[in-house]
Amino acid sequence: MNYVSKTKNHVLIMAFLFLVFQLGIAQSEQHPADSLQKNHPVLYDSILKRKVQQYQMPDRNTVYQFPKPKIWDMFRYIPNDIYGMGKFTVQKENLKWDALALGSTLAILPFDQKIADEADVLGEKLGGWNKDSHYEKLFGVLNIIPQNIPSAVYYMGNGGTTLLLSWLFYGIGKFSHNDYRALNTSNELVECLFSVGITTQTLKHITGRQSPSRAIPDGNNGGAWNPFPSLPAFQQNEPNYDAMPSGHIATFMATVTIISTNYPEIKWIKPVGYSLMSVLAFNMVSGKVHWASDYPIGIFIGYVMGKEIANRRIKKIPKDTVGFLPEKPKKYKFDYNINNYYKSTLIGATLTF
Repeated sequence: MNYVSKTKNHVLIMAFLFLVFQLGIAQSEQHPADSLQKNHPVLYDSILKRKVQQYQMPDRNTVYQFPKPKIWDMFRYIPNDIYGMGKFTVQKENLKWDALALGSTLAILPFDQKIADEADVLGEKLGGWNKDSHYEKLFGVLNIIPQNIPSAVYYMGNGGTTLLLSWLFYGIGKFSHNDYRALNTSNELVECLFSVGITTQTLKHITGRQSPSRAIPDGNNGGAWNPFPSLPAFQQNEPNYDAMPSGHIATFMATVTIISTNYPEIKWIKPVGYSLMSVLAFNMVSGKVHWASDYPIGIFIGYVMGKEIANRRIKKIPKDTVGFLPEKPKKYKFDYNINNYYKSTLIGATLTF
């Protein structure tokens, strides 16, 4: 392994450990409130039975409540996510966001070929960002170990990264004594893979836009459009039909949105996430995977679905109307005794569960 590869691995490990540390210290304080049992008996009972957990936000005026997560939740809400996405796009108050996504796409379309050409030149100057990504197998099975920085960047946008983050949050949740916020975040990331994937794949089958890797050799500036290709044609020749919208960008945007919505006190998640997404966007244009105009709708889908998925499990309540309960007392008792037995002093201990 060369020096650059070692340095890259060290940086990734340090970033991973830093994220774990930040998430670990993000667990908010909990405080008692005498009025909760009287004013909110159902909520009081739910908290005592650990059906929900509370987290005080940094502004100290808002309480985030998370329900006890269930494994099945990551699958059963997928139809709701897709329906919610469709509902969002037709609501009158959201038409401005529809117009922004569609308008941005139409505005960029005429410049797609020029942007792709310039990105190709810049990618070459940066040392191979315009080349295909290459990976080695992990344990001789999974072909997921990137061989260079551009390959690692491209990998950020696929499902493997989101799944890895899901495992990370699951581990944090379990090691933090069943932290509901982390465990719900883990479920949500898996859910977004399916919901965003179904949505983007459906739109790809509708638009049938040619990707740069196929369009440029064919001389089709900006890529040819073949709406509603047959399923066999799509499966046999995906680059001819799967450019619009970008599933990588949609998945990455949903991932950042879910994590930042669940952990609003960690301020660096959004700027770091959006910066990495910009690098990913350049990587895919330079590598002839996507056109620049494939991104606005992908960003739109990722953000709306990410918010829908995360907010479904978060109940936001003003602190002064709810308050906090102390942690549930431990159900064990420790006691000890000292006795003399045949001129010997014996010390006994009892732990009762």
